[in-house]
Amino acid sequence: MPQNLKGLKVLFLVAPAGVPDDEIARPRKILEAGGAEVAFAALSAGPVTTQAGARSEAAGIVELRPTDFAGAIVPGGPGAADLASNGIALKFVRMVAHDGKPVGALSQGVVFLAKSDLLEGKSATTWVTPDALLALKDGGARFEKKPVVVSGGIVTCDGAASAEAFGNIYAEVLDGSRTRSGRITR
Repeated sequence: MPQNLKGLKVLFLVAPAGVPDDEIARPRKILEAGGAEVAFAALSAGPVTTQAGARSEAAGIVELRPTDFAGAIVPGGPGAADLASNGIALKFVRMVAHDGKPVGALSQGVVFLAKSDLLEGKSATTWVTPDALLALKDGGARFEKKPVVVSGGIVTCDGAASAEAFGNIYAEVLDGSRTRSGRITR
């Protein structure tokens, strides 16, 4: 587990309700154990609630600057589609990625990345549904049936069951011990 994430701030861009608990809790625990600070944003400021009822306060995405974050993660759940239809949220995550910072997504959050044009020419995985596979295809991504895929600084995950592996790999990309293409550097 990376331990040199001190001073780094990672944004979780979440829907206001319905995010699978493990898609937040597992990566968050790994990032915070490595010393990173975790922040939450939604389309508007206020409380966000996971499927099991855990609550966190989120800033409105319009209140934040991409340059304040070392990376961004988009968990899935039924509200991920609402995020993917918001131009400001899409632009925010594109700006994080264009600054060379790692961006990650879990399950249905991968559809958000496909709609943000960040997966063009990259490999990715997702929670397999016909709509998700179509979104990857339309976004120019190559689907790989793996739990976690790293391609060009983008880390994708197939769902909550793989959230711990995702968190570890995302943290390694964030701290530089794993390359943007997924290779271990140590």
